[in-house]
Formats: sequence, C-alpha cells, structure tokens
Amino acid sequence: MTPPSPTLRLIHLSDLHFGAQHAGASDILLGAIHDLNPGLTLITGDLTQRARNSQFIAARQFFDQLPANWVAIPGNHDMPLFRPWHRLFAPRDRYRRHIGSATTDRLDSPTLRLALLDSTDRLAWRAGRLSASTANRAAAWLADAAPAQLRVAAAHHPFASRQHDNKGGMAGARHARRALIDIGGADILLWGHLHRSEISRVGAPSGRHAIGIGVGSPTSSRHVNDGLFFHQLDMAGDHINLAVWRRLASEPAFVRVATHRFVRDDHGWREIRD
Repeated sequence: MTPPSPTLRLIHLSDLHFGAQHAGASDILLGAIHDLNPGLTLITGDLTQRARNSQFIAARQFFDQLPANWVAIPGNHDMPLFRPWHRLFAPRDRYRRHIGSATTDRLDSPTLRLALLDSTDRLAWRAGRLSASTANRAAAWLADAAPAQLRVAAAHHPFASRQHDNKGGMAGARHARRALIDIGGADILLWGHLHRSEISRVGAPSGRHAIGIGVGSPTSSRHVNDGLFFHQLDMAGDHINLAVWRRLASEPAFVRVATHRFVRDDHGWREIRD
C-alpha cells in the first residue's frame, strides 16, 4: 500500500502595508499564523506603504517572528513613489537591503517547487509587468519538478492582462500563463494586489488549467470595513485544501469563512463541491 503524501501547510499573505495598517492588525495576524503552525509563509508583495526604511524594518521584524520559513516578493508599493530618481535607477534597493537578503526567487522542498516572480514595473505605479524571459525561466524550472512536487508560481499582480485604468493585471500576463501552465505544468498561481480574496481556474491555450488564487490584505486600513483576509493551503499530492480566513475590524480574531477542496484530473485541477 502506497503511504499518503506528506502535507505542506502554506500561509499566503499579501499587501501588509506596514506604515498604513489598522491598529493592532499585525499582532492579531501573527497570533493566528502561530496557531495554524504552517511549514511556510509566502508574502506576495506590498510589504510597505511607501517603501520607507522604517516600514521595511517593521516588516522584517514581523517576518522574523513567523513560525518556520518565510519567503517574500516585492509589490508596487515597495518601490519609492516620491523619489523619481531612485524609482528609475534603484527601485528595489531598500527592499533588497532589508528583505531580499533573507528570501529567494526559487524554493524546493519534497512536496513543493515554488517560483517567485517579481512583477513590479518601475514605470507604472499600479500595474505590473512580466517579461517573457522571466516567465520562460520560471516555467523551465517548474517543468523539472519531481512527480511528488506541486508546482506553484507567485507574483504580486494578478496573472491577467493589464487593465486600461492601470490598476490591475500586468503586461506579459498572457505569455506568462501559457509558459507557466503549458510548459511549466504549474498547479497553482498565487497573487495579491487587488485587496480581495478570489479563487478561479486559470486556463492556457492547451486547455490545461491551474488553480488561480488571489488573497486580500490581512492588515491594511484601506479596506478594513470589507474584511481582512489571509489564506491557508494544505497541499498533499493530488489534493489541495484552501481555507479562507477573514477578520472584521470589530472582531478580535480571524475566522475561517470558506473552504475549497481541489483534486487533480487529466486537464489540471477541479474543485470538489460538497
């Protein structure tokens, strides 16, 4: 009898916005993550509000209190907005100084192969960009995963084409979806940026699809009345369980408000409806 695959618990955070957080939100979030005891925490960008050194230091202090390992990528708020010279010629200098030395763009474990993609665009404030070469390199690396590894790609921006209002999506998204899903065999695409929790199937030209998961902010004061969110993914072989955790501003703790269960099929993944 084949033994069951080990389960990896991953916590997905995004848009922490240190410097513009709801009062006490990061402490409540930290307690919730410790209670869940994940093997890995992933933060998909917008660690800060204005890319100030003090905000990066606060973010790093928070990350260093997380249980087990953590990895992060920058978001559009993590590049200086009011220093045009720095934004053009050293847009990620502060991020690298405080955060980048402790994270990586690739992560390998017995159950997971994770590619982190920097989708920030120094020439655009909100929208993102992924070059074809960046997507191709990530896809080639994912394609070399072992059979027991789930293949995951993460970016700050949604894997959707750039919108006309410059708020969401990223240039190069169509090619990235094709490369990551059809060539890399990606099982899951993760993102943040939009400050909302969303789960969908993301397709590629071959007809294969991955699970697309966007997460809201767990701490930002910007949408606090709509709820603060983070996601918990329990991944094992051909099964993925996703729990959506939400906290309203008036509540003292996060509550699990939804659970989604996925199984692998011939075309990628499908959701099991209870």
